[in-house]
Amino acid sequence: MTEPSLFPYENFPVRLEQKAENRICWFKDDYDLQKHLIRYKLDKRTIKIDYRDGEPVVRSKKHKGNVEQKSKPKGNRGTGSVRKGKSSVDSTRNAVGTTKRKK
Repeated sequence: MTEPSLFPYENFPVRLEQKAENRICWFKDDYDLQKHLIRYKLDKRTIKIDYRDGEPVVRSKKHKGNVEQKSKPKGNRGTGSVRKGKSSVDSTRNAVGTTKRKK
């Protein structure tokens, strides 16, 4: 067991310490830690990883790349959301309703 002061948050049993930047991060599981390591391209020689309950569960090598990578957009297509037309063109309501309210 590790020292309780290293893990002040009950729901975050994984601790990452970056000595070069004097930064400490806590994670809820090993999956989030791996995402962080990939996102920020951290070198495993410059960091220290601690687990509250000892070592993490060792995963098999065939599941090594289970952290999903973000898909890249294809071409110059939009986001797929429907654009709303101007209310002045599409509106069938009275023009009186478009005035501002008084405070």
